[in-house]
Amino acid sequence: MRSVYGPVRSWRFGRSLGIDPIGIEPKICSFNCLYCQLGTKGILTSKRSEFVSSEVVKEELELALAKFPGIDIITFSGTGEPTLASNFGELVDKVRSLTTVRIGVLTNSSLLSNSDVRHDVMKADVIVAKLDAATESTFFAVNHPHEDIEFADVIHGIEMTRKEFDGSFQLEVMFVEENMQEASGIAEICKRISPDILYLNTPLRPCAKQPLGKREMKKLRKYFEEFTAKMVYDEDRRL
Repeated sequence: MRSVYGPVRSWRFGRSLGIDPIGIEPKICSFNCLYCQLGTKGILTSKRSEFVSSEVVKEELELALAKFPGIDIITFSGTGEPTLASNFGELVDKVRSLTTVRIGVLTNSSLLSNSDVRHDVMKADVIVAKLDAATESTFFAVNHPHEDIEFADVIHGIEMTRKEFDGSFQLEVMFVEENMQEASGIAEICKRISPDILYLNTPLRPCAKQPLGKREMKKLRKYFEEFTAKMVYDEDRRL
């Protein structure tokens, strides 16, 4: 599988070139979320390993940058949780050596309580961290984490990352039927974290969960009025 993919039109960032530091199908992740577009099969783990070598990523990225000028951001994402890659920090360094384009990471926040992981993600320019619940029960119901991952540690990791990170720290909430009743509680946690940008999302890409409608999302948005918030239905999603 190619480690560098795209470019795609990201509703968050514009024209984005993706890097997948996992590259193993169907996925390797620390969560098995209800709405995962990769499905429910794969390996559930909280252990970091090297999946794709830094040199492979560098070679593929060099070719992609030459082929696709005008990229707005290079985003770490892909077939699972990107911070599970033990060479994540080295991968960011390789990207930085090739271009001045902004570097972002989309993380499910599961490993941010680990200081080594925080050290690695600090090398990016933009962090988008997931927060889908206000309580432990909803966290388990929606995100289906690996047994080693506790909700309190996830919140602590997000708070520590926000405190330590000098770049743009952003939060994303993926709303489905199972967590929409916790919108108020999620908003209260967001107030403590105070992200630079907050994304209000629902799974519009094909997956096992039906998205919430535009009307439902607008009702939930009222809980997040004090934030710089972007709702997926309001953004241009054309490729």
